[in-house]
Order: sequence, then structure tokens, then C-alpha cells
Amino acid sequence: MKRLVLESDPERTIAELRAFAPPPLEVRDAVTAIVDDVRRRGDAAVREHTERLDGVRLPDAYAVPRSRLREALVSLKPEVREALELAAVNIRAYHEQEAPRPWRARLGQGQVVGQEIVPLAAAGLYVPGGLADYPSSVLMTAIPAQVAGVPNIVVCSPPRPAGGVASGVAAACALLGVEQVFPIGGAQAVAALALGTAVVPRCDVIAGPGNAYVTEAKHQVMGSVRIDGLAGPSEVLIVADAAGTPEWLAADLLAQAEHGAGAMGALLDVGGRIGDRVQEEAERLAAELGISTERIAVVACPDLAAALDVVERFAPEHLELHLPGAAQLVSRIRNAGAVFAGPYAATAFADYAAGTNHVLPTGGAARFGQGLSVSEFIRRMGVVELESAAAAALAAPVAALAYEEGLAGHARSAELRADGRATNREGR
Repeated sequence: MKRLVLESDPERTIAELRAFAPPPLEVRDAVTAIVDDVRRRGDAAVREHTERLDGVRLPDAYAVPRSRLREALVSLKPEVREALELAAVNIRAYHEQEAPRPWRARLGQGQVVGQEIVPLAAAGLYVPGGLADYPSSVLMTAIPAQVAGVPNIVVCSPPRPAGGVASGVAAACALLGVEQVFPIGGAQAVAALALGTAVVPRCDVIAGPGNAYVTEAKHQVMGSVRIDGLAGPSEVLIVADAAGTPEWLAADLLAQAEHGAGAMGALLDVGGRIGDRVQEEAERLAAELGISTERIAVVACPDLAAALDVVERFAPEHLELHLPGAAQLVSRIRNAGAVFAGPYAATAFADYAAGTNHVLPTGGAARFGQGLSVSEFIRRMGVVELESAAAAALAAPVAALAYEEGLAGHARSAELRADGRATNREGR
């Protein structure tokens, strides 16, 4: 565990915290080769790279059978199934609240304007796997797509040696009714979703977390397909003062470090009076749970204003506020992927079942990015309705602007409608 004192130049402290996340691996060339190969050879390339990288030989038709998905759901421990069902209800309720809706409005000249909400036709969801099993990532990516009304949802997740995908992933897909599941991971999965193959449908958006190879592949296919974001290692900042509970704070820091692969957690110790006790608890819990404290830091901050300044500059993926009146402080936060207000609101709750989405911007991207939402899976389509009176009222100003821009065709198009009469070619 690292102990820091907030520098007079906060950017120096932030640089030290950012150093916990290692620089990106040099994966660009490797990913480019895989993406290009999938573009040229389709499923043959997908199968070849899966065998080379994952040690799994895929059959020609490698989609996971629906029966295997249902079997995985039936085989779940009852308490795990109940937990998934509860999480699904909460996540769906949250995303239903944020779903955009069609609207119409009549403006001053009589024209009706508005928007339609059009679901994307196909969503490709990447669910990490490897040696782990992440059914929660199925819920977090598939549910907002379903709320958006996407008709075709496609899941890719790394294969297991015995075939198929991780059992929890398969069960979560069955629980949500997602039936297009493919046991492929890495750059070849992203390329297949973006480009389409004979087996994997081409998708309009790719969403979901992944390792450096997945992130680089998403970067390379961006533009030919919508990408939800380019996530890096996970992170949390916790702001607490002397009234905080050291064991809870230590557990929250270790829960973040447990993500591995550059994940970091830092306590911003307001007043510098709780850091020693948190360090003691963190070392005790780390020994008990087998979690490294290598990427955990305690930063002594002189006051709350200084701590919140660090938050704004760092723009954390997760921000916990263990402070009196935490809910009232939320309005002062501008840059965070998600805010957890109060000592009971541990990040772990939202990682699974509180309802908000756990796919969040990292690496400072919370300055301009946001968590995965329904908006990633829809298009807003503008609508204009004009009757003759509105056309007549707008024709002159439209023509004036069009002539100013040298676009006489635009001007004529408006002017022809100024008298409010539509005629056919014979003048009738």
C-alpha cells in the first residue's frame, strides 16, 4: 500500500495514482493482423485464432446450442439464480427510467417537429471470460439493449476447454432469453461482431468490457460499427473523514484491487486522520482474503475542498463518499462514472444488483463519457411535419439564408411552397 500526501500541485499526486495502471500493452500490430484476417477469411480465421490463442478447436457451426443455455440455467444453485433474477429486475427498472421517448412539438410558424426513437437492429455484446465467469456482465449489457428494443442480441464470450461458454454466462443468457451465443473471445470476437461472418451476424453496436486486445480491436473497428467505449483498468476513489469505518473502507479498496490487471483504489483521507487505521484493516483483510494491496493508496488531504478537487481532476470510474451529508454532496460532483453516496453504498452493490450499470468510463474518460445506457442501442431520428401555412411562413427566411450561403436550389425549393399550392406537371 502506498501512502501519499496531497502535493501543492494536485496533478503530481494524480500522476502517482494513474501510475498504478500500467501503460497499454503493445498489442496494436497483433490485433490488426487478427482483424484483417477475419475480414478476409471470416469463420476460418475465427476458428484458427481461437485454437491458437485459447486452445479450443471450434466446430464449423460453433454457436452455443439453445439447449446448452437452458441446461446451464437449470443447473444453477437456487441462491445464485434468485440473485440473478433480483439483479435483472433492478437493472431493468433502472434502464427503463432512462429510456428516451418519441415526442412532437409545434413551433411558432406552425410546423411540427420531433423525434422518433429507433432501436438498432443488432447489438453485439462482449462478455469477458477466460478463466472467470461473469454472468453479471450479461445482465449489464443485454438488459439495456432489450429495454431499447433491439431485436437481435448477439453475445460473444471466450470458450471453455470442454466447449461452450462459462456456465454462469450461459445461464444468464438463458434467463434473459438471449439465444445467439458464440464461444469466441479476444480480437477475433470483436472483428466477427463488427464485420459479420457466415456464423456470427454483423452488428450495429459492440458493447461490453474486455482486456487490452478487446479494447484495441474495438478501437480499430470503430466507425464501421458503434462502440460503447474504450475501457481500461477499473478504479475507485473513496472520500472519507475521521468518522468513516476503517474496516468498511479497507474492504471497499480491496474489492476494487480484486479486479486485477491494473485495477486501483485510493482513499482520499480528509484531514489525514483515518489513514493509519484503514491501512491496518486493509493489511489484515488482504491476508485473510488473499488480495494484494500493491495498487492501493491512501492520500492525506487537508480538507474536503482539496479532496473534491482531486476527484474532479482524476475523474474516477467509481466514487464513494463516506461523509456526513453525502447525498447533498453529489450535486458538487461533475466528473465521475458513478457516485456512491453514504457509507452503506459500496461499489460492490452496483457491480451486481443495485440497479445501475457497472460498465463505466475509466482512465479519466468520466470527464466526457458515461456508463452504458439505453442510448447506446438506439438512434434518434428527427421528424418534420409542415402544412401550407407553416411552409409559407418559413419560406422567406429559409430562402434568405440559402441565398446567403450560395445555395439557390435550397432557396427555390422553399420559395415554390410559399404560395401554399401544390401542382402536378400539367399545372393542375
